[in-house]
Formats: sequence, C-alpha cells, structure tokens
Amino acid sequence: MRHVRPFTAIDFYRSMVKPTVDEYLAETRDIRRGRLAAIVLYHMADHAALDGYDGAAMGERLGALKLELIASCPDFALICDIADASKHSRLQVRLKTPRQISTAGQVSRPLGLFNAPFGQGVFGEATLVTVSLDDGTVRPLAGIVRAVMMMWENKLFPVGPFQPPEP
Repeated sequence: MRHVRPFTAIDFYRSMVKPTVDEYLAETRDIRRGRLAAIVLYHMADHAALDGYDGAAMGERLGALKLELIASCPDFALICDIADASKHSRLQVRLKTPRQISTAGQVSRPLGLFNAPFGQGVFGEATLVTVSLDDGTVRPLAGIVRAVMMMWENKLFPVGPFQPPEP
C-alpha cells in the first residue's frame, strides 16, 4: 500500500471547520449552515483526540478531551447536544452529564414578518437561528458557535490567530 500522509486535526480544521463556520457566521439566519457549523465543531474533537494516535485509544482519549473542552468552554457541551440532536432528532436523557436540549426542533429560526400569522412575525434582520434550552433559556446559535470556534483556535494555534495556508 502506498504511504498516505495522515489527515491531521489541523487539516480537518482548515478544510472543514473554518470554512463551514465562516459560511454560517456570514449568514446567521441560515439554519442549515448553523447546524453544519455545530456538527463540524463537534467532530473536531474526534480529530483532535486521535491526532497522532491509532484508533484503539479513541474512546478513552475522546472522553477525556471532551471533559477538558467543556471545562475550558462550557458551550462545547451545548454544541455536542446540537450536533447529536441534528443527527438523531430526539436525544436520550443522560444522568451523568445532563443534556441542555432534547430535540432537533429546539434549534430553530423564528418566522419572518411575511411568513408568520398576523401580529406574530418579526422583521427579517431579527430572525437569527436560536437554541431553546430545556431550562427555557433562548440563545442565539451564532454566539455559541463563536465561543466554541475561539476555543478551538486557542487550542490549535496557541501562539496567535489562525493563519490560512499559503497558496
């Protein structure tokens, strides 16, 4: 078999995470892009946990890394729930680490002025994608995505901001 260069966590960040998050942050009313941003930010943990290791160590390394990430950025736990809900629609209750959302429908975009029943719509610029947490709190998805993105950039590039590769 031909030797193939390993696909590193930084490769995944540069090719998938950064462009996907940038696309969403440029259009924070797009729920599809918001869900995709959450999914790639969540899967970044898999790539970071296995960077330089074989698959046999994945479970233990991934679990430890997720705890570390949540400790440094609590919004990472919410990104995990958003990504899981986007995939599975309804999430199972966990006692050890409680979920913050239960269903995919809790990530939504309120209807705009011309699509909602009379008196209930809001102007288009106010229809950002939001996350309705189980405790009743409603948060804009963009703020959650920004916080987790900053956490990854600080972890991957501790010396300074992300610099795209030279062409």
